[in-house]
Amino acid sequence: MVKEIVFHLGDCKTGTTSIQSVLASGAWKTPTGILGGDITYPTRFNHMNLAKTLSVEAKKPFEEKHFSKLRKAFDTSDATYGVISAEHFEFVDPALVKSAIERHLPEYVDRMRFVAYVRPHADRLVSTFAERTKKGLFYKSLTAMHDKLALKGTLFYTPRFEKWRALFGDNFTLRPFVRDRLYHADVVHDFFYYLFDSDEFEITQPTEANESLSVEDIAMLRAIHRHLRKNPNIARLQQQNFGWYMSDFLTSTPGRGDTRPRLHEALAQQVVDVYRADARDLDASFFDDNQMEEALSMAKEKSVAEEQSFKAVDHYHPMQMRHFKVWAQMLMRLMLADPDHFSWAMRPPELRGPNPSKSKIS
Repeated sequence: MVKEIVFHLGDCKTGTTSIQSVLASGAWKTPTGILGGDITYPTRFNHMNLAKTLSVEAKKPFEEKHFSKLRKAFDTSDATYGVISAEHFEFVDPALVKSAIERHLPEYVDRMRFVAYVRPHADRLVSTFAERTKKGLFYKSLTAMHDKLALKGTLFYTPRFEKWRALFGDNFTLRPFVRDRLYHADVVHDFFYYLFDSDEFEITQPTEANESLSVEDIAMLRAIHRHLRKNPNIARLQQQNFGWYMSDFLTSTPGRGDTRPRLHEALAQQVVDVYRADARDLDASFFDDNQMEEALSMAKEKSVAEEQSFKAVDHYHPMQMRHFKVWAQMLMRLMLADPDHFSWAMRPPELRGPNPSKSKIS
């Protein structure tokens, strides 16, 4: 039985993929020199499906299955720490998490810690825009994304994190996703430092996140997604998988002179005005200084004068636009020929389960 369970709650766009990659690969050493020692992380990559059983209606019938599997893994492990990681916890009511723990993991109730990372408001807005765009989920402007998130209250952080602290007290920790505030200026090292409460560990694989998508990357992906959307037989999940994994290649192969997505001056001012009070409250509630307010104020300094265009026609030659259409047509053919195999094949080898095509043959 593990001695302690640590929930890594996200947020989205705070290096969760980098942390999960190290956890899933067992890519750390403890003082004993054992790779992956002293932690059990029972999942192929993350616990998104488990987290969704607490908030997504279609997933709720699988709650018992996912938590039972998790409990068995923790009960039969002799590791010091059991780790649960899913950025989807950002969208789960902490009261539902507490209730699920009491139902499924009662023996561990008094042996749990919870950690979340929070990204400064303006950076999170730009990052969320790029994330949803690459998956084919959003085709409007950065201003429209700002309006959408403000209406939903997604980036009004303080009330949400105060709920977690109200339920879990000092066992809940909020860390700033700000490079110079992270241990070794790196979120992976910061997470393991929090987990072990010690610097006696070594990460054995690169932890630097890939570069963010450029304006040109986003414009190209939008052009391809628009062609894919025209075919009603293409599942949205297939588009999301394509965008997700295609972006890995794009960001690991940066181009010369690519343009970074930025807020324009007018939008930056709106963002500062909307989130100033929340940044101030977050600093007062969780941090010893005004780092979130300072980060927000930097939005205007990092902005560009005019709104950037994410339309492919504004960045690419007509012959390149023709190529995007051709690539989309080829993707459609692959997606429709064997949808399950396409989604499987898009993943990196280390994240693939059994080959679904072979299962059909057998």
